[in-house]
Amino acid sequence: MFPFRKSSSLSVGADFLGKRDGDSSRRQTWVLALVFALIVGSLSALGASVSYRATNDGTSILYEVGRLPVINGLRQLAGGSATTTSATITKDRLNILLLGIGGEGHDGAELTDTILLASIDTKTNRVALLSIPRDLAYPLGGGRFEKINALNADYEKNFPGEGATRTAQAFSLLLDIPIDHVVRLDFNGFNSFIDALGGIDVTVERTFSDNLYPTFNDKWMTISFKKGPQHMDGKTALIFARSRHGNNGEGSDFARSRRQQLVILAVREKLLSLGTISNPQKLAALYAAIVDHLQTDMTPWDGIKLAPLMKDFSPDRITMRVLDDAPGHELVAANVNGAFMLFPRKPDWMEIREIAKDPFTPRLNSLASPSATTLPTATAPHLEVKNGTLHTGFAAQIAAQLERQGFDVKSFGNAVRRNYEQTTVFDLTGGKKPTELAKILRLLRATVSLSSPQKTAEQDGLPPEKASSNDIDFLVILGEASMPLLNQNDYANP
Repeated sequence: MFPFRKSSSLSVGADFLGKRDGDSSRRQTWVLALVFALIVGSLSALGASVSYRATNDGTSILYEVGRLPVINGLRQLAGGSATTTSATITKDRLNILLLGIGGEGHDGAELTDTILLASIDTKTNRVALLSIPRDLAYPLGGGRFEKINALNADYEKNFPGEGATRTAQAFSLLLDIPIDHVVRLDFNGFNSFIDALGGIDVTVERTFSDNLYPTFNDKWMTISFKKGPQHMDGKTALIFARSRHGNNGEGSDFARSRRQQLVILAVREKLLSLGTISNPQKLAALYAAIVDHLQTDMTPWDGIKLAPLMKDFSPDRITMRVLDDAPGHELVAANVNGAFMLFPRKPDWMEIREIAKDPFTPRLNSLASPSATTLPTATAPHLEVKNGTLHTGFAAQIAAQLERQGFDVKSFGNAVRRNYEQTTVFDLTGGKKPTELAKILRLLRATVSLSSPQKTAEQDGLPPEKASSNDIDFLVILGEASMPLLNQNDYANP
């Protein structure tokens, strides 16, 4: 249905990954910074004229900026042609695919850790950010699938230096929309970029901790964030955006996508500050920070034309959406040969394609606002989930689903015994929360045990199962009977 690596009419531009010699690079950096500063000043001086012409002629500001003589002159000075980006200038809608990869020094260096589709309506000055989960199943044809975050790695392996642009082509075919540009940045470039900005200010929506944040030596570390405004350097912002196993509703890829969107908004605000836009040294540092970590088909002129519009895209004109598998939403979860994947609820992809074509309309109960999901409250039952099967990652996946249903999962891990057939829930409240217990039993298709977990384990001759803390209300031991929850068809109607 969607042939892998099929070509499309998407134009492929330059790849800016080439290395620069030291002295030459520094000279180019300062020249570009100076030119960019001059351009910003010129555009500011001509802003009133541009706005008047756009209003009077019924065109967009983006189109009028493209008509400025200074822009055409700069194109000619650089040896470009007046038609290089004219197709982009006159469009009312731009789609830009944003990809984040680990890069050098990280496991799966070319796998996309972040996938965002940024859509810009140049007529109404609206922006939509659509987060695409990396576990989304990409159809290879013949009933075969792979996770969509592997596309860039596959293309980069077979077509070095073209991973980003070919990934954009694949997304264009899959979503049935034109993708005008693609930008791919690795972790080191992200860190350096944020640091060159002087850090960013992010309002953390809720307090959370993650005991399983990966480190370079294949081990884990504990990270935590407190609710409220925080100033973040590059390293902290990356941890905030990448965390996948947080508690308090932050343990899913969908919550992580929301955090990534918050980081992008914070970067926008910092870029618009006078301390950044008018400082040649900072502009030079920003360019130097990413030039060796960036792959894109955008020319410098594309960036110059888009930059003046940034101030017009106010936060109230930015829509943020996340494709997710919450009940009634676009995706359903499945386990394919032991791998967790997400599939469209409607196999013909039409629902997702419609969203990609019009991401500006917020979905009711979407992640566009902090209250979008059913989040744990102060009175939410405290759960601990243990994997009583041999299916790796089962407890983490079920814990994420329970969090989205409003439960507070304090921890998850492996059970003492790994051959449970039936999922068992131990009620540690003494029957004080019957409504919550009934909901858990229904969601997990589980049974409740009248015995304590200690006695059950002792009967098997094994060390006792026990909760990790005294404030746990329900201890859940997952069995094989709950595996259909990760099956595409069964989970669609739990």
